[in-house]
Amino acid sequence: MKSKILLLSLLLVSAVSHALTIPKGAIYFDNSKTAYSSVCFVYGSDTNSKTYVMPMTKDGNVWSVQIPNSVTNMYRFTFVGASLNAGAYNQSFSNFKDSVSNKLGLYCTATSSVQMSANDIYVPSSADNWAQGEWMNIDVWRELQSGSTGSATITQKLPVVYVNTTAPIESKDVYVTGTIYIDPLQTGYDSLGTAQVPITAQFKGRGNWTWTGFDKKPYRIKMDAKQKVLGMPSNKHWCLMAAADDNLGFLRMPLGHMISEAIGLRWTPRLVPVELVLNNKYVGLYFMTEHVRVGSKRVNIQEQVEGDTQADLITGGWLVEIDNYPTENNITFTEGNGQNIMVSLKEPEILSAEQRNYIVNQMRELNGALYEETPQHIERILDMKEAAKSYLVQEIMGDCESYHGSCYLYKDRDSLGVVDKWKFGPVWDFGNSYRSYHHNGWIYERPQFAQYWIGQLATWPSFQKELSEQWWIYYHTKKDEVRAQLVEISKLITQAAKNDAVVWRNTLNYTDNSNMTEKTNSILEQYDWRIQWLYSKLGEGTEPPTTDIDDVSTTDKVSVRKVMRGGKVLIIRNGVEYDVLGKRVK
Repeated sequence: MKSKILLLSLLLVSAVSHALTIPKGAIYFDNSKTAYSSVCFVYGSDTNSKTYVMPMTKDGNVWSVQIPNSVTNMYRFTFVGASLNAGAYNQSFSNFKDSVSNKLGLYCTATSSVQMSANDIYVPSSADNWAQGEWMNIDVWRELQSGSTGSATITQKLPVVYVNTTAPIESKDVYVTGTIYIDPLQTGYDSLGTAQVPITAQFKGRGNWTWTGFDKKPYRIKMDAKQKVLGMPSNKHWCLMAAADDNLGFLRMPLGHMISEAIGLRWTPRLVPVELVLNNKYVGLYFMTEHVRVGSKRVNIQEQVEGDTQADLITGGWLVEIDNYPTENNITFTEGNGQNIMVSLKEPEILSAEQRNYIVNQMRELNGALYEETPQHIERILDMKEAAKSYLVQEIMGDCESYHGSCYLYKDRDSLGVVDKWKFGPVWDFGNSYRSYHHNGWIYERPQFAQYWIGQLATWPSFQKELSEQWWIYYHTKKDEVRAQLVEISKLITQAAKNDAVVWRNTLNYTDNSNMTEKTNSILEQYDWRIQWLYSKLGEGTEPPTTDIDDVSTTDKVSVRKVMRGGKVLIIRNGVEYDVLGKRVK
């Protein structure tokens, strides 16, 4: 019982790659701090002993050079503050750089293997000759040099969301009225409303740290009627996620959701990158996202009536969140390991005494069962397969906050002697993923946040078995597909990310994501590292058995199966089909 998850001895060591691509097109150098009288762009390789020098052309404080064709498999680049003869040199990059430094008595401005994109400018961080710096889009740089903020315009590559409100959105608790219109441009989505006849809706803030810690705010939307939005099923409730806390190119959330979909959690909130115009002001890149709530196209369980008292009806329709912020509906108790744990009740929101007693007892039962010596109890009330799927998402994402907050569980209604098990999911909030570079270790071993329940859950053999099976599926069939999808999303949002930097650069806690090539490479490296580390612990995993039968728990010994058919959950009891309310299906 005390064994941890399938610890294997193999440890993979990832090879460090110095591959550098010099892009076709113009690149620039900001000379305002270094004040060189002449600048050359130098790049090369150590493996084939070739180095290339390209003199740059001056325009005020900007030097530029036109790269006629992209060059791959280089090692490093640098900017030399002197005149050099153009051409190719039969000398390794490292030796050439040192030779220039010795002859001219200067150091080069920077050497780095960080990728750049066409129309990017290198901006040194100081005036000394060994300055480090960053790449950014030349248009963003010019906007900032002019002192302009908020003057960026839509990219024409993403749907544009136009929101107009009768008052500023200043509260997480109080809605303000307004309208919303979505122009899909040429993206293939359907529009929502029109510019002349937009959709009426209400708007308020959302989030905790993302609401208070940033000038760029996330928003909650409640439409007056259900609407299909950007290919997502009809609903009244939506979110506009700002991702201002994401320093990895706005890619943490898309990657986490793509992994969840690939692993096959029962529902993953869909999201679409958009650009937001709020009260006639362009405010950058956002993600239109499904709000986590009970519904036939979201958390698909039987909805529970608020304030219900009937014992057979209050056994399901529950959506709760392991949380770290006290709310009116929190349940607080001591975990089996002595930690205090808070669970926030999401649905239903208004509880009768009977409902509150039921959910309090359920949470205490879950907690108690996790720390029992035998597995029968926890396996009867917790869906181990969904628990393993949810956990695998978080491990691949290296999310150190995953079981500390924004960790959802839900439960459908019991029926016909079948106990509907608690299920982990859906996923939400990957803001603390990949915070420790190249982290080796299970997420529940990390000290940044208290990780409730998962460390104990990981000791159960049934959980370990399901984890090994789900890992086999992901490793063999999904990991490369997800990686490719992330690259495509990065390309899609690159220009919007640069525009976002124009609007929000130098605001409260904002991280500049204008260099999307660097950010994308960084998150891909982190993803690959976690895959390799998990392989070192789980190997190739265990191929799962072929079955379409859910594991169900019954109070008697009759034959019972639980199946999904036509979007509806059915109970097959001794060969007879019933719906979740116990009504026989013809």
